[in-house]
Amino acid sequence: MIRREGYIIWLEYFDAGLSRSEGRRVPVRLAVKNPTLELLLKSSQKLGWPAEPLDKRHPSTWWKRGASVLVKPPKGVRKAQAIKQLAQNMRERS
Repeated sequence: MIRREGYIIWLEYFDAGLSRSEGRRVPVRLAVKNPTLELLLKSSQKLGWPAEPLDKRHPSTWWKRGASVLVKPPKGVRKAQAIKQLAQNMRERS
């Protein structure tokens, strides 16, 4: 297994069209309709977190073309906290 500094964040986490069981990780009030890779990268940039896009597919929807980003928040920020902060920022931008 490759060790990475940071978290892999999938666009499915923020999609308002998905249920929690389908992969959404944020409440509907923070979710975005049709999130894009550019929106996720800009939100990460605004928070001051380095991010790089990855060419990977979400394991539960491997047949769909998806997107993921390797986000590197500061030390001490858990993945759930990072996802929530990104969702709030994405919601403000959309």
